[in-house]
Parts: sequence; C-alpha cells; structure tokens
Amino acid sequence: MEKSKKMIWILHAGINHPSPYFYNFCKELDKIDDYSYVIDPNLPLDKNIKNGIVYFNRLKRFYKSDDINTALEFLNNIDSLKNNGWKIVWTIHNFFPIDRELSDIDYYVTSEFIKKCDKVFTVSSYMKKSIKKNYGINAINHGVGPNLLNNNKINEEVKKLNKSKEFTFTFIGNIYKYKMLDQIIENFNKLKDCRLIIAGSESKNANVNMNKLINNNKNIIFIDSFIDKNDWKRIASLTDCFISLYDLYLPAFKYGFFPSNFINISKTNIRCISPKSIIFDEMICKRQMIYYDFDDENGLLNAMKKAQTFNNNIVRSKIKYNYDWQDVVKTFIDGCNEMF
Repeated sequence: MEKSKKMIWILHAGINHPSPYFYNFCKELDKIDDYSYVIDPNLPLDKNIKNGIVYFNRLKRFYKSDDINTALEFLNNIDSLKNNGWKIVWTIHNFFPIDRELSDIDYYVTSEFIKKCDKVFTVSSYMKKSIKKNYGINAINHGVGPNLLNNNKINEEVKKLNKSKEFTFTFIGNIYKYKMLDQIIENFNKLKDCRLIIAGSESKNANVNMNKLINNNKNIIFIDSFIDKNDWKRIASLTDCFISLYDLYLPAFKYGFFPSNFINISKTNIRCISPKSIIFDEMICKRQMIYYDFDDENGLLNAMKKAQTFNNNIVRSKIKYNYDWQDVVKTFIDGCNEMF
C-alpha cells in the first residue's frame, strides 16, 4: 500500500499580485514526494488529521488588533487544531504586522502563538538569534531564494525605459510608508543631472500617495506594477545605483526583518544606498553598499552625492547570498520531518 503523504495546509489569502515567496516555495515543494499541500486562507478547523501541518506566515488577518475576544478566539482555534492532530508551523517574515500601529493585543497574540507552534522557521540568521534571545525558541533559519517569478514578458512601462546620460537611482519593491519613499524623493529633488526610477505597486491601505510625492517631477519615473524577474533584469541594466531604505525604528522590526529585494540587488552587483544595519550584512556584500547613519539628517543626501562620484556602478565580489529555493524547501521539510 502506498504510504500516505503528509499534508501542508498553506494559509495564503492572496494579494494583488503573485507572491514571489509562495510561487517559488511551492514550485520546489512540488518535487517533494512525501508531502502534498493545499493553499487555503481559512483554518481547517473541521478536519481531523494524523500527519498534517498548518503553515502560517502572517497572523494579522486571524484576529482584530483592537478586540481581545477575537485574539482569544484565534488562540483557542490553534488549540483546537492541535487537538485535531495538526502540527502548527510558522515561518516568521515579520514578527509583528508592518502596515498598522501595533496594539497590546498584537504583542499578546504573537507571544502566545509562538509558544503553541510545533516548529518555528525564520528567513534570516539575525531573526533566529533574536527569537532565541527574546523568547527562548530554537527556530530554524531557512532563508529565502531570489525572486524567480517570471511572467514571460516585460512590463510595457518597463519596455519604454531607455538608458540615460543622467545618473539613474532606482527603487524596486512593494510600496509602504516604512520604505521611506518620501525621504528618497525629498533628497532626490536636491540633486542635479539625475533621474529616479520607482518601480513597484502600492499595497492596499499603505497610504503613501505616490502621485502626490512625485508632484509631476519629470525626472521621476513611476512604474505602478509588480516587478518580476524579467523586469528586474531590464531595470537593473539601466541603473547606476539602487536605493533601498527602511525605517529601522519601526516597532514591527523589533526582532529583525528581511528585505527580500536585497537578494535581487545582490545578484546585480550594482551599488546600493541603505541605512547601516547589522540586519543587512548576511544578505549583501558590504563592498556593494553605500551605507549612511540613519540618524544623520543629511546622511541619505550625502550618500546619493557619493554614489554619483563613482565611475563604475559594478562591484565585483566573491561573497554571495547563499540561499536558493531548493535549500529553503529542503531545510523546511527536514525540520517538519522532525515532528513526525
């Protein structure tokens, strides 16, 4: 008789563009003979199972941050799942929600939920150490591979871009307030003989208002779209320096975070401006970075001026980000096998 496969119930609700994480993760998971999976946004509360995993990545939609009753209901549901035979697994991308003010309920839910998990994974070594230090949890870091999501075509707006004699700064990524596009544009406006490409979609309820920030500046090109592998390659060929900023004091980043666009930037070998943080060191070569002091009000502007002084935008280094999706899924599956 054929051995029954272990089931992974992936809690993914879908977003306004394909998820690079789940696209690549599931592509590798398809190759694992001993496991099957379903993708469903709802908890499988009515299903009993002997060898199943409920796989969490984010918690915020399972409770309301201003209603303790919904939080208690969620935690009770976790207990019910475990009583029905499910293992609870969490890959921590961000320990807390990144797109809203944090409440005492957020802190309570995450601290209680992590204790109920049968296995915890992180996407960086920094976060693994931080979770151990603050919660005593021995998490497993499985990292994240590069964005390989490929729509087999180049975005029409990206196609229109041409190489420019002007120095080109580029931001690529989903648009949130914590990525500080307002700071990037404010300092860009103080420079001459350069252009700025901003490529990415504004997430729901992000409240950034890119059009207002750009204010009809013809030297700023905004491509309001998710950027896949082909788009990345095309835009990188036109870029002199990337800019990737993060609000390092955001409460959601208390235990670390993982800016996945650093992986793709690392592969280009093109210089990148970012506030200095130990969190980034495992993702990208220091020689590739133009770091600045986050607390220096002129730090970003000076870094942008410095970038313009280099004759060559390419930095060669033997240090590479080591994870690929095969490693990610293997580490995940090896960890899950320990539970059965």
